[in-house]
Amino acid sequence: MKVSPPAHWFEFIKNFTKKFEDEIVYDTVRIFRSKEDIEERYSTYQFKEFLPDYIPVADDSGGQVAVISKKENDTKVYLSSYGTLQEEMLEVLDRDLMHWMQRKFPFDREQTTLSTKDQEEIMKKNEVLFQHIISHPAVIKFLENKVVTEGLMLPENYAAADRIYYFQEGYHYNSIENKVLTGNNPGDFKPDWVVLAVNYFADPFFISLKEESMGFPVYFAYHGQGYWEPLKIAESLDIFQKIVDDTFSVRSDKNELADYFSKYKDIENPFWEEVLEAIQNNPEMDEETAETETNESDWRKANLYITDIGPNKIKIIALLKKEHKLSGSEALALSKNDRILFTTGYYKWLDYHCQQLEELGAKMEVEIIE
Repeated sequence: MKVSPPAHWFEFIKNFTKKFEDEIVYDTVRIFRSKEDIEERYSTYQFKEFLPDYIPVADDSGGQVAVISKKENDTKVYLSSYGTLQEEMLEVLDRDLMHWMQRKFPFDREQTTLSTKDQEEIMKKNEVLFQHIISHPAVIKFLENKVVTEGLMLPENYAAADRIYYFQEGYHYNSIENKVLTGNNPGDFKPDWVVLAVNYFADPFFISLKEESMGFPVYFAYHGQGYWEPLKIAESLDIFQKIVDDTFSVRSDKNELADYFSKYKDIENPFWEEVLEAIQNNPEMDEETAETETNESDWRKANLYITDIGPNKIKIIALLKKEHKLSGSEALALSKNDRILFTTGYYKWLDYHCQQLEELGAKMEVEIIE
């Protein structure tokens, strides 16, 4: 039975397969590494009948199963069991798959206690923060670029701009305990700090909304110490963007990386000292590995065109309507074109859309634009 995972699952599984060779991790947790694995369990355990809007992504080898919603705007990981697949009995495991991986895939139950009123309040705060950051091109560019260089303590998981406040969970608030975590005492996470990204260990990279005139200096802090001690790691967000871009461009060459970061040797900043140490401890990559890394992490911009909408015309029109925010008549008119621009994005992230269109019988082509 064909199942279409949401886009964030593809991002997660790409990172997971780079970090882990086996499907079973931490002794008992089995991660479903492919669509075929998911489809097999979806069919075997009759998800279509009992839990049709969710898909299994992992289990604990003992009957408990982690599931995610098919909806793109719901990134939470939920806990269920193969014996009781009922939506009303789902319990929240984590805010998203990447964060769950950073926490080593716990299957502990964390039932949310937020009331409808509290959830509406979070939605309002998200909208306010979103409206604030969209007026700053540097912030939006940083979030949209999502430049990932693994193994160097640098950002690996970025906030989505339109869900920016939800990304603050664990820093600004705890939805499980319905608790505000910010404060103005020493060691508190300050209310004006906004987390834009985290690394593999969930250590945050953040800016202060009070420092707009300074170009938003970038700070880093170690997670899990019981208090927050910010380290300034870049004088502005533009400078930090250049650092992560430059690092990505030479990520496969240990010597070039070492040369690039040699300027940080004497600044006595624990973060950059740790990055340098990670580079020094990183084994040399051979040409074949470097080529694989380059192919797997292709950040070229590309256009995805539909060249033949195929037999499922109505479903394709519905996708065009959603993707381009068109009326029904506008989407219908667009569908009659011989070559339809479906979306533009980074080449590596077009796979989800390609699979979705292919399953509907459409033909497509990808055009690299930079």
